[in-house]
Amino acid sequence: MMKFNNSRKRTIELDLIPLINIVFLLLIFFMLTSNSMSSSLKADLPNAQSSSTIKKKNIVLKISIAGLIELNGKIVQQSDLHDLLRVVLNQAKAKVVEIHGDKNIEFELFGEIIGEARRAGAEDFIFATKRVISMD
Repeated sequence: MMKFNNSRKRTIELDLIPLINIVFLLLIFFMLTSNSMSSSLKADLPNAQSSSTIKKKNIVLKISIAGLIELNGKIVQQSDLHDLLRVVLNQAKAKVVEIHGDKNIEFELFGEIIGEARRAGAEDFIFATKRVISMD
């Protein structure tokens, strides 16, 4: 509670508790929604016996089994992919596209997307996989 006195001896009180409550509610809301918006597409990645973890931040392109495409967390249409990739690749230092493709997608779709990425300026590709540990 803050009290202000003026020359007429009137007291004005400001109650800051409701304001603090609203700020905390907004903080909780944004924390929860930022975690849930990280990725909307699910891709069942192919298995691999040998793979390594990439620590660099690359351009991430996900392809779901239904043929939906996600570019850096945002779903895009295949017809817009070339233009959007060109913009993203022009801003990137490394022209590397990390592809998280479902293991059951059609090969033709996979090839078309790689072709679009190459025409947009991608120089290298990383294919995401799940590591399978063999019990030999």
